[in-house]
Amino acid sequence: MKIVCVCDMAITPAVMSTMKNLEKFGAEVVILEDSQMQSPKAITGVMIKVEQEGAEASPAKPAVIEACRDADVVVVHVSPVNAAVLEQAENLKYVAVMRSGVENVNMDICKERGIHVINAPGRSAHAVADCTLALMLAEAKNIARGHKGLMEGKWIKQFANFGYTHDLRKCTIGIIGAGDIGRKVIDRLKGFGATIFVHDPFMTDEALVGMGLAPVTLDELLAKADFISLHLRLSETTEKFFGAREFGLMKDTAYFINTARAGLVDEAALVEALQNKRIGGAALDVFNHEPLGEQSPFLELDNVTITPHLAGTSTDTFANSVEIIRDDLANLLEGKKVAGLIF
Repeated sequence: MKIVCVCDMAITPAVMSTMKNLEKFGAEVVILEDSQMQSPKAITGVMIKVEQEGAEASPAKPAVIEACRDADVVVVHVSPVNAAVLEQAENLKYVAVMRSGVENVNMDICKERGIHVINAPGRSAHAVADCTLALMLAEAKNIARGHKGLMEGKWIKQFANFGYTHDLRKCTIGIIGAGDIGRKVIDRLKGFGATIFVHDPFMTDEALVGMGLAPVTLDELLAKADFISLHLRLSETTEKFFGAREFGLMKDTAYFINTARAGLVDEAALVEALQNKRIGGAALDVFNHEPLGEQSPFLELDNVTITPHLAGTSTDTFANSVEIIRDDLANLLEGKKVAGLIF
């Protein structure tokens, strides 16, 4: 079995080299670099383009197409596996994506040809959970705003949230989405002594209680929470899950946190809620248009903390991605169950 592994700036040949361990199972492992994926801007550009427009929106490099021509398995991080790749790869049986999302793969062609797709769920769960907690603290304690003020020569003691900067142990926190990341956020919050409620539109209360969680309705969560953190997958069902109605039901001192996907939120409604102080504040890692333009309304707000879509980014995340796919392919070669098999 020939396994072609396509590297980029994030998952470098050095990080990918652990895939060579699969050769002990009799596989041939080829590692190459995608020349179009050698800067953060290039990787981010492709990720956003395929997420918004599909795998065909970003062309594959000729060298990648040629390398995959006789592959049985193609392993990628962000590089597109679109029609140009799939039509030439006549022997292809599996596509493995070192991310939880598989937007860079033409799934329709894979299904038509019976090519199986594997992903790496949970690869960035710890990193995103860590960032979520960091953003909660940054917003509540004005860490980013305080830093900005000092860098500008200002000693500021009173910010927009003066009057409701509570200790986390005094706060009620609502988690929307009880998947891997949501549960890891909850685990981290327990150490602060916060009261935690959960809502998941795709899980029963019985299932949530069985996990040791405290389920409530969405409206109850919105009314009670001092922090609301969103941890759902983006789909046709969840697109703009959070909008004007939901912001209207929040406390005017509550913070909204989004380290998931921008498409889960009606961004215009969020901006309006912040501008009119209908909510206490927000901390955001994802946006409809990335990078933010100079005219973004978020840049003019004093009640928001923003970061450049980095919640899932860490050296551990990239190493985890390789390990997850390597272990799944080892299972495949040994005839065992492949945990990340989508179809």
